[in-house]
Amino acid sequence: MRIEMTWKLVVVFLLLCCSTSFAQSKPISSAARRQIDAGNQEWIDGMKQGNVDLLVKGYTADAVDCSPKGECIRGGPALAENSKEIVAKFGKAVSASVVSIGSIQQGQFVYEWGEATAKFTGGKSIVDRYLTVWQEQPDGTWKVFRNLVIPK
Repeated sequence: MRIEMTWKLVVVFLLLCCSTSFAQSKPISSAARRQIDAGNQEWIDGMKQGNVDLLVKGYTADAVDCSPKGECIRGGPALAENSKEIVAKFGKAVSASVVSIGSIQQGQFVYEWGEATAKFTGGKSIVDRYLTVWQEQPDGTWKVFRNLVIPK
């Protein structure tokens, strides 16, 4: 209960921070939008293929991915290991989608929120609301820097 309340407060704080800086923010550049959409498609394809490389390809080397319980995974090797565990547990997804509900750009960061789903045989599924921070890399590509699955 305490962890859930903590994460709710974190999400509220992040949303307030984002909302107070809208004046300094701008719509996402077309190049960033294309790459973020492609990164989301890699996740979809990775889930459908059970392909760990595709699942982690879009993350920065120092990325942090946090579950709704507040458990965070840090760095590429740990993210790859976690993805292997997910694929081993669920198998290949029968269907998958990422629906971006909103996003805004502030300098080299894009804040995107939405819902990601994957459905598997046997009625298993993953349905996660997310807040993802994409970061522009020195070579101009966009990768996931931070990902937070929002508690339901």
